[in-house]
Amino acid sequence: MIYDLVITDGLIINGETEFQGDIAISGEKIVAIGTDLTGKTSIDATGKFVLPGAIDSHVHMQTERKDFCYDDDFRTGSVAAAFGGVTTIIDQVQAEHGLTLDAELSTRMALAAGNSCVDFAFHMNIREPLEERLKEIPKIVDRGITSFKWFMSIPGWRVPDEFLLRGMFEVSALGGITVIHAENQGVILEMRRRAAARNARDIVNFNRNYPAAAEASAISLALSMAEITDGRALIFHNTCSEGVAAIRAAKERGVQAHGEACLAWLTHTDDIYKGDQVKALPFLLTPPIRDAEHQSALWRALELGDLDIISTDHAAMRMVPEEKAREVAAYFGHDVIAPPVDDTTPFDADGNRLMPVLPPGNVETRFPLIYSEGVLKGRLSRARWVETCCAAPAKLFDLKTKGQLAPGFDADIVIFDPKARHSYSVNNLHSNTDYSVWEDWKVQGKVDKTFSRGKLIVDGDAFLGSAEHGQYLKRTV
Repeated sequence: MIYDLVITDGLIINGETEFQGDIAISGEKIVAIGTDLTGKTSIDATGKFVLPGAIDSHVHMQTERKDFCYDDDFRTGSVAAAFGGVTTIIDQVQAEHGLTLDAELSTRMALAAGNSCVDFAFHMNIREPLEERLKEIPKIVDRGITSFKWFMSIPGWRVPDEFLLRGMFEVSALGGITVIHAENQGVILEMRRRAAARNARDIVNFNRNYPAAAEASAISLALSMAEITDGRALIFHNTCSEGVAAIRAAKERGVQAHGEACLAWLTHTDDIYKGDQVKALPFLLTPPIRDAEHQSALWRALELGDLDIISTDHAAMRMVPEEKAREVAAYFGHDVIAPPVDDTTPFDADGNRLMPVLPPGNVETRFPLIYSEGVLKGRLSRARWVETCCAAPAKLFDLKTKGQLAPGFDADIVIFDPKARHSYSVNNLHSNTDYSVWEDWKVQGKVDKTFSRGKLIVDGDAFLGSAEHGQYLKRTV
């Protein structure tokens, strides 16, 4: 049989299975895997890996709110994703107070539809603890969202524990998955109050206000709620060994518990808070970047399966005037001791010194960096690399035709060159940003080609896709 396209002689890595062979595509689907397959067109992948398209299930593209609207919209962000081997993104509907979930989903859909070169889905983030919001959940599930995100901390985002439990009962009854930002707000507020009382405003003290024990206690509570509701639960951006232990313990007692690690927490340690404070600004994240011991625990948990997926929390922004950056730092209770101006200091056209505020570029750098920092350094097997970035997110979030190389699945395929060496820079990344926390990082392993539903959208350094190609993935449980 002659297929539309055959990728030949690559090392196909699909779960625990690795073998040298061919993959055949017809239309938008994978139709055969084997050897000596024949296509109208063929691509030689000798010496390269053939992988499922990666899934980044934790991204934030541009919103319409006043503050922190981000600078990557779906057009630029999806192009960055494609160059990073990501063929599916899951963004978030962060429903504003006073607006219905249905209306907020329609607003978000209008921003994404026709503007993404890769397929996309959404989590629904319920921020307003009102009965009518809970009553909307079935309609949102009918519209194709099976994952609901909740905050246990951060004023304006946090919902009370009793409301969270009610929401988890509703989501569980419909077969969906609860996604949780788990921190203990009471502990954090008291730690910040105490820091303010002693005028501990230096960024070097940032980590102390967000104790690992407070994160772990919130994780334990959230997973106890999952046990009570007999539902699925995923803890976003785990940062500490104690939190990993809580997830492991929940799994061992039969809870449908899952954990995520995010890229920045795997590549950086809290040393970032001890150096140049301007460079530390992008890492005013909660939960914070922790020390090397906690970081090692995350890598180990990913290899063992205590943590299930790797995402990015992608939220790209351009540098902002110094005054705005200082406002962001002050929100977290910190001043910025900036180094003196020199020839490398950036300024805008009005003469304002520019500073960064959030870590961009993650959606493009994750897949190669996890190979370079994880696989090549012996922290992850190749199978776990593919599992955590491709297959596991597909399973968790009901993406039934994604994440695997198998007949009948979408032809989302990445050809990856494991020997290619390169350096990251804002000059070769594709997000709408002007800085990168991975600037000058030396990486081994690079995406050579990205296919989305059978269409070649990245070929080397060339973008061949279109903003109209990406489809909304209406999910069912």
